[in-house]
Amino acid sequence: MKILTLLIFTTVLACKNDQEVISENKISNDQELVTIDSTQNPVIKNPVAAAVFEIVPQEISAGKGRSVFTQNGKTLFYMEQNSNKGNIKIDGKDYTLNSYDFNENNYTLSGNEVKIEATNGDFKDQTGDCVNGIFPDVKVTLNGKVLNLSNVNVQDCPDF
Repeated sequence: MKILTLLIFTTVLACKNDQEVISENKISNDQELVTIDSTQNPVIKNPVAAAVFEIVPQEISAGKGRSVFTQNGKTLFYMEQNSNKGNIKIDGKDYTLNSYDFNENNYTLSGNEVKIEATNGDFKDQTGDCVNGIFPDVKVTLNGKVLNLSNVNVQDCPDF
């Protein structure tokens, strides 16, 4: 009987130790650690590491003969319609865009190693020489890696 009591006491004590709360975790400033207790696995959220690549904003504004695509007020990429040349900067490297197609509220821009597909644009009324729209989904493909963007604005100012 004493052995059975000792065995039950040891088992209860061992189970109690498995429920200790983790109190110290070291994480960097751009990560968030979510942990409730030691019976759950910690979940590390790192939004910076989640993207396959980063589009670097550029200092380009809209103008006659230019289509400029922005997100949160920052220019992501653009296309000069007369010269059929544009640019997107990914991870600090410039990629020239040399193909431009617009039809039925969709844009396709491409260049060596990169392709951009902006689909289902919702265009507003024309303002001056420019038309403004928003694309709920934009897909940027670089060497087989895909980055999906949402709510990308376009200001398209044809030169005719």
